[in-house]
Amino acid sequence: MDRFWTEHNTWTSELLRDMARFFAPFEPCDGNLYMALIDALGGTRKKAVFATTNYDLLIEYAIVKSGLLISYGGMPAAPRNMPVIKIHGSCNFLPDMGSGGISGIGFDLSQSEGGSVLDAPIRVAQSTREILEFCAKEDAIAPALALYHPSKRVLYCRSFVRQQQASYLSSVKSASRIYVVGLRVHTVDAHIWQPLASVNTPLFYVGREPGDFTEWARQNKRKSAFSVAASFAEALPTIRSHHGG
Repeated sequence: MDRFWTEHNTWTSELLRDMARFFAPFEPCDGNLYMALIDALGGTRKKAVFATTNYDLLIEYAIVKSGLLISYGGMPAAPRNMPVIKIHGSCNFLPDMGSGGISGIGFDLSQSEGGSVLDAPIRVAQSTREILEFCAKEDAIAPALALYHPSKRVLYCRSFVRQQQASYLSSVKSASRIYVVGLRVHTVDAHIWQPLASVNTPLFYVGREPGDFTEWARQNKRKSAFSVAASFAEALPTIRSHHGG
C-alpha cells in the first residue's frame, strides 16, 4: 500500500472501492467462532464491546445471527445491542451525500500532509447488495476505509472513524477485562497499543507471537498481561470460564 500510494495516488479511491467489494460478501457459516464468542460472553448480559481493525462484516453478521442488534460505538448501548467499534473503518460505512454527489473527477493527494478527500456523515449499508451498488455507481468517492498503510490514513468520513477510535479509547479505559485476539503486536499502531499499555486492566493475548506480546508488556511495565493461546478456537474455553461458562 505504501508503494501504491507513492506510484498510483490518483487510483486510491478506486482501490478503496475494490476493497469494499472484496470484503462485503463474507458471511459467517455455522460454527463460526464469533458466534461462539458471543455465546460465551452471555449475549448482552456481560456488556461486552467488540473492537476490530477488520473491514469485513463477520462480527456484525454473527451478532445478528445470534438474535441481537448492533451499535457502532462503545457503552452505553441500547437494550439487546452489542457495541461494535470499527477502528479502521468498515466496508459498509458509506459517505452520505444527501441529494448531492461527486462524480467524474479524481483526486491527487500526493502533496497533502494527511488531508482527506471528503468528511461527510456516513450511512450504514444494510446489505452486501447496497455496498456493491454504491461501489458500482460512484466513480469519485469510496467507503470510509483506512488505508492499509502505516499512516492508517482515512480519506472519507474521517470524523466518524475518529469517533470510532475515541470509543475504543474510552472502552479500554472502562473495561474490567480485555482480550486481544489475532492482532500482532505492531507498536507503529500507537492508537491501538498505547491505550492498552496505559491501563492496568487484565489483558489476555491470543495469537502466534506470544514472545512479542511478552516483550511489549515488559517494555511497557504492563502488569496483569497474559498469553492465553495461539488460536481463537483454543482460547474460547478460557474466555468462557472467565465469564462463568
